Amino acid sequence: MDNFFSFPSSDKNIWLQKVTEDVKGKKNIEEFFQNIDGITIDPFYTETERSDDFEPLDRLFDVVERGLRLNIDHETKNHEYIKRFLECGASALQLDIKSGIAPEDLLSGIFAEYIFMHLICKDKDQAILYSDYMENQYKDKSTLTFIQVENKIIYPLQTIICDIDVSKEVIGPLSIFLKEAEEKIQEAKPYRCIPNVSIGKNFLLSISTLRAIRILWENLVAKQGFEGDIPAILTVRPEESELSSDPNQCLIEMSYLTLSALIGNVDVFYGTHSNQETNHLLNVLMMQHVFIEEGKLDTIKDPLAGSYMVEQITHKIVEQVWQKYLEGENSK
Repeated sequence: MDNFFSFPSSDKNIWLQKVTEDVKGKKNIEEFFQNIDGITIDPFYTETERSDDFEPLDRLFDVVERGLRLNIDHETKNHEYIKRFLECGASALQLDIKSGIAPEDLLSGIFAEYIFMHLICKDKDQAILYSDYMENQYKDKSTLTFIQVENKIIYPLQTIICDIDVSKEVIGPLSIFLKEAEEKIQEAKPYRCIPNVSIGKNFLLSISTLRAIRILWENLVAKQGFEGDIPAILTVRPEESELSSDPNQCLIEMSYLTLSALIGNVDVFYGTHSNQETNHLLNVLMMQHVFIEEGKLDTIKDPLAGSYMVEQITHKIVEQVWQKYLEGENSK
């Protein structure tokens, strides 16, 4: 998996510049990639027995509709770039809006399936005005709105937040997550949970862990006897300090993390280096290329690859963490 994305051996900067120039004005991504050398993809698909305790993967890459998000800061004026990004396969916009910038000015003429808002305001009154505007104007699309006032993030009421770091270990942090989530559920009656997850660079393990978190949360909610669904908005925010400072290497690392998040059914994925428009575009192009190649295949006859491995690892994670949780319950 070390060569999941292989760049050409020639000068990378020249190649990056060529991609950026060639993609301008081209809407057909498959046609675009037929004319480009230097990207090799190792696909992973397999047939596997199905189980009933969580949704199986017919293919490893089956979450195309979640798309990718473009992180737009308040100074972004290049609407043509935004539109081009969306044409390349992104279905959502991440908007970082500072006070004084009207959302309608930024979104004029822009369509996205989902809109995520990060409102940066000077005071709570201003934050409430922005929040009300987004709820009324984009109530069908704005699936996650949170507010930052004087460097403090304010989430909507009845939202519980859980930080989970599974970048180096899985079972221990997930066991702690269940315990903390149980305490928070008992203290309040939330209408949603936001697990903030830090994942590592082990591709299949990261996918399996993300899927396991959602299953464990659903099991916990059911065990607590709540009526109806309390959704978990699974969020992955890569730590910029752990990524390479080299733009090309960072792009490769972000590709691993982006794919892990997409295939792991993550709801919100935060990119880094948002000021590097070339890297944003290259990342989404590579994701789109993976999905195009995947759509051409039915199966690979290797039972040790892809979705089979994801399902087996997910099973083991859920089983071990849930058993540890039940043992803790019985020892009380």
